[in-house]
Amino acid sequence: MTPIELYEFIRSQYPCFEVDSICQTDKYCKRVGLCTDKQGHHVIDFDELKDTYYNKVTQKPVSVDAVCVGNLQKYFCFVELKGWRNYMLHLKKQKRNIEETAKEYNLSGKLKDSQTLCIDLTSDKELFANMPVVFLLVTDIDVNKEGIENFNYNLNALASTSSDIYSECITESRRTLESEIRIQHDYVYCKDFDEHMKSL
Repeated sequence: MTPIELYEFIRSQYPCFEVDSICQTDKYCKRVGLCTDKQGHHVIDFDELKDTYYNKVTQKPVSVDAVCVGNLQKYFCFVELKGWRNYMLHLKKQKRNIEETAKEYNLSGKLKDSQTLCIDLTSDKELFANMPVVFLLVTDIDVNKEGIENFNYNLNALASTSSDIYSECITESRRTLESEIRIQHDYVYCKDFDEHMKSL
């Protein structure tokens, strides 16, 4: 099975879970509303699909937020969203520091359980034996910036250390991604998601 065949198969079985933007799979964005930079690449809301598939199971496995195929249809993509904006805006209320927060992502568990769900859906134990896959960690802060120049929120209480905090969020997330995910992976700014998908 090719990446596009898997995506089309899942979509045909669960058409109501395909959404027209990665933004629609993010719990925070759903709650507060989508920004003006809403992305347009279609994805399957895998969290919702998982909850439906395992609806009678008390202890549900974990999953990535979305799955999709890039524009070139070369890879089946597992996508996990992790936001830092809200964390930074409410820094004083956080119970865990940035490093502890990033370590609790459970990226490898989400990837493994998501692959298992795909195998269950297709009844193909060899599904990923030869399929090119990529894991994308998507975040709401620009991972390509070292500072905070494009972060337009008022962090007046943190003014002197905001760029350090911003950089630490990026560094710790990237460190967790590198240490947990053994397949091809990338760390992507949510507003660059559509552009990134053009190369996959």
